[in-house]
Amino acid sequence: MSPRLIPLFLALAAAAAAQADEPVGYQEGLRLMQKYHCQQCHAIDKNLSGPSLRAVAKRYASDPNARGEVATNILNGSTGAWGPVPMPPVQVSKEDLRPLVDWILSLTNT
Repeated sequence: MSPRLIPLFLALAAAAAAQADEPVGYQEGLRLMQKYHCQQCHAIDKNLSGPSLRAVAKRYASDPNARGEVATNILNGSTGAWGPVPMPPVQVSKEDLRPLVDWILSLTNT
């Protein structure tokens, strides 16, 4: 890499890292929920065929591996954790997965 490009590269990397750590706003979370049709099985504060997203957030509130576990359940599906209805895998883009998971996990605060 050209020495002239290193400061630009570092600035871009820092900006991307800062954006990745920004909290996901409530409206953005709702947009992602609708984009991936989560509302067909989940509501924010009541159980449908799947648990409420607030219940998911509360279950994982003290789990240091919460982000990875919720992301894995979204991408691979889940069986038996919340009852007899299995959760099918959801094809969430790499760009949307972390913000969606972070938003779900933030719902203990709302």
